Amino acid sequence: MPLLSRVGFRCVVFDDRPEFTTEALFPDAVARITGDFENIAASLEIGPGDYVTVMTRGHSYDLEVQRQVLARPSAYVGVIGSRSKIAAVNKRLLEAGVPQREIDRVHTPIGLPIKAQTPAEIAVSIAAEMILIRAGLAEASAKPG
Repeated sequence: MPLLSRVGFRCVVFDDRPEFTTEALFPDAVARITGDFENIAASLEIGPGDYVTVMTRGHSYDLEVQRQVLARPSAYVGVIGSRSKIAAVNKRLLEAGVPQREIDRVHTPIGLPIKAQTPAEIAVSIAAEMILIRAGLAEASAKPG
């Protein structure tokens, strides 16, 4: 998160456990929200200019979080996980009625493929992907027509 804050992203942490939404853990976050993964909208508004990364503990809430996030417009949705987990979640999202075009918005596995191994390297790959998306959106909006 410090890296994202330093490259112009305003970070918000959302978790259902108060011990993981503390200023001590996330001093660079502009907000730390303890909420319900089953009802994110009650605590957090997601809009077209927002970048969302889904990294729930043990991936246990990924399906529910993705279902809610994909129902909202956003600039970016990235999900951490193995290809097999991603395939299983995508299948369940389709079964739950989430349109394929919405599932296709998800950047997964998250981050640019730089062969990252450590948590710090993974953070760099995620930040790089978000910067790339942001730059592409800025470029697209600057074009006439």
